[in-house]
Amino acid sequence: MLRIIRTKALSSVPCLKGRCVRYYVGTQTPLELNPAAQDERYADLNNMYTEMFAGDDVKSSVARNKDKEGLSEIDQLNAEISETYDFMAKPISGQELEQIVKSPGRFILKSLSNNPYYNLALEDYVFLNTPAPRESPFSSERLLFYVNDKCVVIGKNQNPWRELFLDECSKKGYKFVRRKSGGGAVVHDLGNVNYSYLTSRDLFRREYFNKQIVRWLTQTFPGVNVSLSPRGDINLVNQKVSGSAFKVAKGKSYHHGTMLINADITSFSGLLKPECLEGIEWSGGSIESVRSRVANLSQMGVENTDEFVDLCSEGFKSLMNENMPVYWAEESCTTNAEILKTIRHLQSDEWLYDSGPNFTVSFLGRTINVEKGIIKDSTNSEGVGSHFRDYVSLLKKNKHFKTGIEI
Repeated sequence: MLRIIRTKALSSVPCLKGRCVRYYVGTQTPLELNPAAQDERYADLNNMYTEMFAGDDVKSSVARNKDKEGLSEIDQLNAEISETYDFMAKPISGQELEQIVKSPGRFILKSLSNNPYYNLALEDYVFLNTPAPRESPFSSERLLFYVNDKCVVIGKNQNPWRELFLDECSKKGYKFVRRKSGGGAVVHDLGNVNYSYLTSRDLFRREYFNKQIVRWLTQTFPGVNVSLSPRGDINLVNQKVSGSAFKVAKGKSYHHGTMLINADITSFSGLLKPECLEGIEWSGGSIESVRSRVANLSQMGVENTDEFVDLCSEGFKSLMNENMPVYWAEESCTTNAEILKTIRHLQSDEWLYDSGPNFTVSFLGRTINVEKGIIKDSTNSEGVGSHFRDYVSLLKKNKHFKTGIEI
């Protein structure tokens, strides 16, 4: 049956799992065939042949069509389009992930999970298992994207007590995460997208990939003031929209960064500590975060994380002059033994609290030296030999410890 549909708008709406399906909205039907005029003489014959020759796919299609009975014309069309494009978000299996990662070649990988521990473990798995460069030029660059649920992430060389209001993070529902790369503390939510560009050690340039992102953004949104800061971060006018961290090892490197799209920036307040707090002094090898005013990229017209991911994906293909494959990774499908081991490591107290740099903290007449999370020395022998995290918990439980000092 022929149906002619006039549309007022064709909108592209992001769906779950990163898919983008086109929906017809605000429609009218100027011409509609009269169902009563249809010839029903061949209905029984058609149904007989359908039952005789239809395979499972056709039978399921018939069942889906029955499910659509009673839907409006537009709803039926939208359902058909959703089925047509459903293959776009089909995740790869764990076996496919292993084969793709360990084989030479370029690709783009998009995580469908919002679990920060899985996403960092997936990134680490890709990094460790990408073939090491054996010839020049390197041809196994990879680009990963993931969006984390609410979390606060610090670099591997940072002190969480110096950088974060840990109690406030927990109270607001932000998970505490320590990544395997350097850099400072950042806050994530579903309005922030993370990108990770993997290349060889020889080709590593600190500002290279962010320069490409700035170029792609300015090409798409001409006249918008997006630029690199002296540190290589991306700024919108004078506010930071993206921060970066790096890792170089085993002949390979990656540059991963955040991009604030439409994050709930107001809720980030009170999670990161200021540079100085009265009554407490820190010293040691911890890398301090650089405090900056932040903004969302939505101010310049980027509507959601999917739009930014698509923009960078197409830019990356053009940059490499290759129409490389795009894969989707679902946590439940791809969590192999290696990834699971890394997830558990990232979640462990040993990694989160005890693996940072050695430090000394002074407050209320106390001076405490901490090495690998263990109190090695104290001016009043308090807590020596115990974990600093346990010592802080005891102080907070002590009814007499009402100092207003946040440790």
